[in-house]
This record gives sequence, structure tokens and C-alpha cells, in this order.
Amino acid sequence: MDRTSKRIVSLCDGCALPDVMTGTCTAFVDPEWQWRNYDPETGKGACWGRCMSAEQMVERLEGIVRESEKRGPYAYGLAKAKKELDDWKRIAALAEKDKQNSRRKAAG
Repeated sequence: MDRTSKRIVSLCDGCALPDVMTGTCTAFVDPEWQWRNYDPETGKGACWGRCMSAEQMVERLEGIVRESEKRGPYAYGLAKAKKELDDWKRIAALAEKDKQNSRRKAAG
């Protein structure tokens, strides 16, 4: 199996990690492989990286940054994690603003 595709699969629906413009996963090289333990008959098993909202991703990244900072200010990957956290905070803020605008339109 080609592990370089990054193409999302139908089981990725609802996850916040796919790049909708390219149809690829931003976290995994092979999203289908991440679902290898999923049993469609029982519905058990999932991609361990599945993320249902930008807010959830912010929480995860805040945890990663906290743990990395314990290793010191120059811990491997800390700067990248902080940058990604900032990006996801912006995405979460935009998503919240969009929700508020949708509620306003629906209300009146």
C-alpha cells in the first residue's frame, strides 16, 4: 500500500484536521491506515488523532506546549508547537465568530 497519499477517507468526515482544499490530512501521511482498527459492525475503533473542533485542537496543542516547556525554552519542537497553537487559536476564533454570526442571522 502506498503510504504517501495523505488522501482523506470517508471516515474522516467531521474531523477538523483535513485540508478541505486539497482533500488531504494535515496530521497523517496515510489517514486510511489510522483507521485500521475500526470495526464498521460495532463502530468501535477510530483514528487516534481525530479532532472534532478547532477548540479541541487548541486544547491538545496547549498540552503539548506545556509538556515541552517543562524540558526548557529550547526543547525540540517547542517553537513549531507554539506556532501551530497560535494558528489554531486564530482558526478557533474565526470559527466562534462564524457561529455567532450564524446565530444572529437565524435569530433575526
